[in-house]
Amino acid sequence: MTDPQPEAAALWRSPAALAPAQRRTFDDLLAYCVPDPAAVVARHTEEGTTVRLPADPGWPVDRVRGLLDDAFARAGAAPPRDPKVLVELGGRHRPPTPEQAVPADSTHVGPGLNVSGPGVARLMRALDRVFLDLARRAGAEEHAVPHLVSWETVERAGYHRTFPQHLTPCAVAGPDLAALDRFAAAAPEDRMAELRPAPVVLAPAVCLSLFAALADSVLDRPFVGTATGGCARHEAGTVRSTTRLWAFTMREVVFVGEPAAARAFRDAMLDRVAEFARELDLPSTLLSANDPFFTRERGDLATFQSSFDLKHELLGRTADGSPVAVTSVNLHQQHFGTGFGITLPSGAPAHSTCVGFGLERWAQWIHGHLGSDPAAWPDPLRAAAA
Repeated sequence: MTDPQPEAAALWRSPAALAPAQRRTFDDLLAYCVPDPAAVVARHTEEGTTVRLPADPGWPVDRVRGLLDDAFARAGAAPPRDPKVLVELGGRHRPPTPEQAVPADSTHVGPGLNVSGPGVARLMRALDRVFLDLARRAGAEEHAVPHLVSWETVERAGYHRTFPQHLTPCAVAGPDLAALDRFAAAAPEDRMAELRPAPVVLAPAVCLSLFAALADSVLDRPFVGTATGGCARHEAGTVRSTTRLWAFTMREVVFVGEPAAARAFRDAMLDRVAEFARELDLPSTLLSANDPFFTRERGDLATFQSSFDLKHELLGRTADGSPVAVTSVNLHQQHFGTGFGITLPSGAPAHSTCVGFGLERWAQWIHGHLGSDPAAWPDPLRAAAA
C-alpha cells in the first residue's frame, strides 16, 4: 500500500467555489503558477477547485501553492456577470459530427506557431477581402503597418499594464563584431548571453501602429482606418492550440473622433458583423465579453469594462462544438486618445473604437464546417474568392 501523505501534500484546494464564468480565467492563470503547465489540470466542481501537483521534488510546491491562492483571488476579483447576448445565430448548418468535420488544414511548427495549408490560406484571402470591403463601406482608408511596435508605443497604449502576459519583446545580437562572432560560434544554450534587448516588441495588435501614427495631433475630422498585419500574443499553456496562436494575422478597423461618433461607429460595426455572420449561416453568438486581464488590477479593469459594455465578441462554434472568438468589437472611450495625445478641436481627448478580425480563427472555424472548396462556401466568400 502506498503512503497517501505525499499525494495529499501535492493537492491544492480552493477555499471556495468559482462561478462558471470565473473558471476559464483561473484556467488561463494556472499556466503562470506552475513550472510545467502541461503537467497539471484544474478540476472545477460546485464544491471548489482542485489542482494536483506532480510528486516531483524539483517542484517548488510551497511557492506554487501561494501562486494558486493568488490566481484564485484574481479569478474571483470581478463579480461574475453573465454575458449579454446580442444575437444568437444558430444557422441552418448544423455542426458536423467528428467524422464529417474537415480536418484542420495546418501544420504545427513551433510553440503557438502554425503553417496554414492551401485550404485555410485560400479562406484567409477571401475573408480579408470581405473585411476590407466591410471597412471601406464604413468609410475606412487602408494603411500598411509594421509587425513591430516601439516600446514607446507599448507604454503610451498602456499595454504593459493591462496585458503583460501577451508581450513578446525582441532582442538583437551585438553590439560589436566580437559579440557577433561569439553569437555565431556559441552553442544554442549559450547564445542568449550574447543578445541585447531591442527597442521594439512584436505587435500584439494592428491598431497600436495607427494610434502611434496619430500621436500628438489634433483631429479636425474623424479618422477611420484599416490595416492587416502580423500580430503576436504569448499565451502560456496553449502551445498546441490551432486557434490560440502566438503568431497570427489580424484585419482591424479603427475609428477615432468624438465620443458619440465613436459609440455610433461601434454600434454600426456590431450590426455589420452580425449581418455577415448571418449570411454565413453558421452557428455563432454575438455577445458582451471581457479582456484577459491577469494582473492585480484585474478586478477593477474587468468590472469597469463590463459595467460600460465596452467589449463584444462574435463566438463561432467550431465543428467540435467549442466556441472561438473570431471578432472583437471594442469601445476604448478616451483611453488611447489620452495615452497618445490625440485631441479634438475642443482640446478634449479623442475617443476610439476598434474592430479586430482574427483571420486564422475565422478560417479554421469556417474550414471545419465547409472545407476549402469555394463551391461549398456562402455567397459573400465565394464572390471574394473569385
